[in-house]
Parts: sequence; structure tokens; C-alpha cells
Amino acid sequence: MAQPVNALWGLPDKKSKSTPPKCFNIASRVQKSSIEQPLSCRVHPVTVLKILDAYVRRPAGAQRTIGTLLGWISEGSAVDITDSFPVPHKDTTDEGVAIDQDYHKSMLELRQKVSPREVVVGWFSTGDEINATSAVIHAFYCKKESSQFNPTAVLPGPLHLLIDTSLVQQSFGIKTFVNVRTAVAENLLQFHEVPLRVQTSAAEKSSISQLMHARRANREAQANRMNAKDMASLDGLQGGLKELLGLSRRIQQYVRAVQSGKVEGHLAVGRGLTTALCAEPVIDVEAVENLCNASLQDALMVVYLSNLTRTQISIAEKISALFGLAPEL
Repeated sequence: MAQPVNALWGLPDKKSKSTPPKCFNIASRVQKSSIEQPLSCRVHPVTVLKILDAYVRRPAGAQRTIGTLLGWISEGSAVDITDSFPVPHKDTTDEGVAIDQDYHKSMLELRQKVSPREVVVGWFSTGDEINATSAVIHAFYCKKESSQFNPTAVLPGPLHLLIDTSLVQQSFGIKTFVNVRTAVAENLLQFHEVPLRVQTSAAEKSSISQLMHARRANREAQANRMNAKDMASLDGLQGGLKELLGLSRRIQQYVRAVQSGKVEGHLAVGRGLTTALCAEPVIDVEAVENLCNASLQDALMVVYLSNLTRTQISIAEKISALFGLAPEL
């Protein structure tokens, strides 16, 4: 059975449409005003792992875990969620929700000493729905005096990150919401879902790929009843070059297929290739070879001087031990 063209080249299907964001408490979405901004969120995987770790270590009898989200606003209307920490709380049917405000302030001061750029951008909670107690927690993070959240034109209210830990669905549910005020009722909380994606850097992807390769090699060695081979420092560079070479060949095949008319060109792919090619300066091959040779000669010179210094120190120690002379400092 022949595969679709877009699936063959790893391109998104043009007919598939993403699920539109949902809103709570009001069925229809209100019109955009000057307060509401088209937000988008990017969360770091470490943030999600910290939330899941806090959920696993939650106190006995606790149904969920809540905490503070840290990050910053970048690229206009994009919010980067880079870190998080849990906040102790108590959920009771009689008294409602009690949050340890002193713990929140202490942890926030310690985190900002390490990374002053990170500020409070919202709060998180584990679960599969927004309930009545979420309004109380959201009201706490809306107050600047208690949560240290500073509203801006792009982010007038704190974000709410909801992570589904029930594991009922096949996919891992991570959603972000923002509260939008309406003219119908000022006290009504209306949570709108905003686009979210889990984003990692190229260095982190390379490190994870290296770890997965080592794990796979270890399993293969155990299956064959052999000792696992230690990975050298150049194995990661070699694997990265192989992956880069494979991607380059795949792009070359795709460009040739588009030029010959076998495949319809994709606008997003063309723009991405143009951006990637224009991002790096065009350098002559001879200049690159000269640069590599110069770097190699510098490295060999450093190694030679290191060996010479080591030899000189060894000779000085032997002379001192032979004649009983104290080494000069």
C-alpha cells in the first residue's frame, strides 16, 4: 500500500486540523478585546518532570499537587515556562483550600537568587479538570502582594498549567489556560485554553539521543551476554555527524523530487530550508581547511608544551630526591 506523499517525507497532512482551544464556564468564545492577547506557551521538559516528581512524592491522602510556574515572556506573545516548584496545601470540604504562602515566598526568593530572570508566570495543578477550588488558587496567584505575579499587557493574568496524571488516555495530557474577563460578570472565571508545546534545545536533544544510544547498546550487550562497551567522547560527535548526514541526504532527495515534479512543494519546508541556509555564512572550503589545520596545530602545540612541562617537573623531582635538595617554589 503506497504511503501518502506528506507522510513519506514527514510533512504534516494539509487536511488534518488541530482541535480548537476550549473555554470553560461559557460555551461561546467572547470577542477579542484590548486585554486579551493571542498567547502561546512553551514549556521545558524539566518543568513537567518536576511536577510529576512532586505528584509522586505528594503527602498521603492528597489528591493533587499544586505549585508555582516560573519563566519569562519572549518573542512578543510567547511565554516560556522554564521551572516550577510545588507549594504545600490542604484540600478540605469544609474549609476549602489552604496554601502555605510563607513557603511560596521563601522558595521564590531562593529561585530568583539563582536565576533573577525567572519570574512568576502562573501556577500548575495535577488532574483532568478545572474545579471550584481552582478559582480560589487562581485568585491567590492574581494578587501581586501574595504571589509576586506582575501583570503585563501580554500576560494580564497568571497562566494555569493542568497535567493529567490519571493516565486514562493514550496521550499525555498537558494543557495551559488563561483567565479572560467578560463584560457579563466580572467575578466569573472564564478559562480559555492557549496553544502549548514542549520545547527542548538542540544540545538537550543530542544529549538525550546519546543516553538512549548508550542504553540500547547496554541492552544489546546484556542480551548477548557480553560486557557493555564504554562510550568514548567522540562517539557522540560521530553519531551527530551521521544523523546530520542522513538529514542532508533526505533533504537533497526531497528537493530533487520537487524539482522533477514528482512531489508537490511544501511552503513551510521551503521557508525552513531558506532560513537554515541563510543563518550560516558561506565560507570557502579552503578557508575552512586552513582554519582546521591552524586549530590542529594549536592543539598539538598545547599537548607538546604540556608533555614538556610534565617531563621537566619529573626531572626536578628526581634531582631533588637524589641530592636531597628542597624544591624551589
